[in-house]
Amino acid sequence: MNTLPITRRRLIVASCMMSLGGCSLLPNPPTPQMYRLNPADLDPADAPVPRGSLAIDTPTAPENLDSDRIALTRGSSRFAYFADSTWTDRVPALLRISLMEAFETNGQIADVLTGADMTTAGYLLQTRVCAFTAGYDDAAANPPVVEVSLDMRLVRLPGHRTVGHVLITEQSIAARNKVSSVVRAFDVATGTVLNRCVAWTLKAMHG
Repeated sequence: MNTLPITRRRLIVASCMMSLGGCSLLPNPPTPQMYRLNPADLDPADAPVPRGSLAIDTPTAPENLDSDRIALTRGSSRFAYFADSTWTDRVPALLRISLMEAFETNGQIADVLTGADMTTAGYLLQTRVCAFTAGYDDAAANPPVVEVSLDMRLVRLPGHRTVGHVLITEQSIAARNKVSSVVRAFDVATGTVLNRCVAWTLKAMHG
């Protein structure tokens, strides 16, 4: 029979709860591994003649993709994230930076603008993230297929008249069933999507 006074027992429990690190009642959570999105093989123009100005709006995304977590799907209906792994920023922010890098690498637009400078641009590129996931089959035994899908809309400024609209999708199979290989597949698929986005935008702007 436990004869320790109730008050004393409560004090011991409270003391331990206030110093969980010292009591080691709970394990320390693992530190997430952060991964940088590095789109592969962005294409420079052969002999760029810069002209025009383009503002790049921050992409929009559904709630499950508006995150810094690396998304995956299993089969046709299950959505999840890789454990203990994150991007260096939220997906829309990563894609905005990547879009800027793609247009600057191409070199055919004189001014690529963001933030307060956007109001001076001749065109505005709006993007909606439709897919940014690694897809596994139901068994999840094989390396996943990464899918990157962006809905692009080009708007003429001022006036906000839509001059072009396209859905650009690319897939890339991860070499191995490891997060680092999956991230590399994201790099490949994203790079291809960005190159196609640049080509489409230039055509819509300049004909």
